[in-house]
Amino acid sequence: MSETTLGGRLRDALARYSSWRESVGYATDTYRYMLGPFVDYVDGEWPGDGPLTPDVVDGWLAHHRYPSANTQASFVACLRGLCRFLRFEGSEDFVPDERYTLPHVPFHPYLFTDDELRALFLAIDSQVGRTCGKRYLPELVLPVWTRLLYCCGMRPQEPPSLLRADVDLETGDVYIRQSKRHKDRHIMVSDDMRGLMGRYDALSARDRTMFLEDLDGRPYKTEWYEAVWRRAVAASGVDWRGKPRPYDLRHAFCSRNLVRWMDEGRDAMELLPALSAYVGHSELTSTLYYIHLLPERLRNSPGLDWASLSVGPDWGVAR
Repeated sequence: MSETTLGGRLRDALARYSSWRESVGYATDTYRYMLGPFVDYVDGEWPGDGPLTPDVVDGWLAHHRYPSANTQASFVACLRGLCRFLRFEGSEDFVPDERYTLPHVPFHPYLFTDDELRALFLAIDSQVGRTCGKRYLPELVLPVWTRLLYCCGMRPQEPPSLLRADVDLETGDVYIRQSKRHKDRHIMVSDDMRGLMGRYDALSARDRTMFLEDLDGRPYKTEWYEAVWRRAVAASGVDWRGKPRPYDLRHAFCSRNLVRWMDEGRDAMELLPALSAYVGHSELTSTLYYIHLLPERLRNSPGLDWASLSVGPDWGVAR
């Protein structure tokens, strides 16, 4: 499509905007993921060369039904950023205003039972190449990726972003670069996790850049993992009405560690900052959310001193 058309101009602007964001240290993947399909839609449906208008945005939102209000809100936020960039360059493109701002709807994590977790991991470990596409190595990748979520509390997008050079298989040190809010962190994995990652590494290409790479040498995409996740959940028998997500394994890591510490009689107040740093929370209040997921007897445990924190157990979802 010619750059003189609206779609072509938006595509070119998205490339410039992404380059600018990278140059000042901001992430760009979300913008490309959210805005790429919108630009494709504009290419096909709005062939003119005028500015972006509310009609174009409204047409897209009617054409593309987002699965949740939060996902649509993410799209609007990304589009607003791009349009402000265009206006700064001197264009007359419409910047989505407050009418397009949707209220955030907090997620309610799915709380897996022990039996559900066993069935889920069996289903994950049973995925094979013929059901996952020719480019992929599900037998090798899925056990590692999924256990990094559950055993290390990683966010779903963090495992495929790991560089091979950032995984020290001798010590178990894993360096997570520029994750949420562009924070780096180091974590130490257990010996079992280090052994699993070492077996994967030994069976994979020796000269790869990313720790998780497909047969074509490309990083794995979270979209691929989410598609496999849906198959695995269906095969495991976990109730879809609870809307289990890969992110819920991170929630399970945090809440189950808190339960274990309390059952062992350890000082949860002393250990909370360590858990917060391990999972990459920028504020302790984000980690405190996981107390809300605990059984009532543990939320009321004398091992949690709410008064000293000036907070209560009913917090919004931590990310």
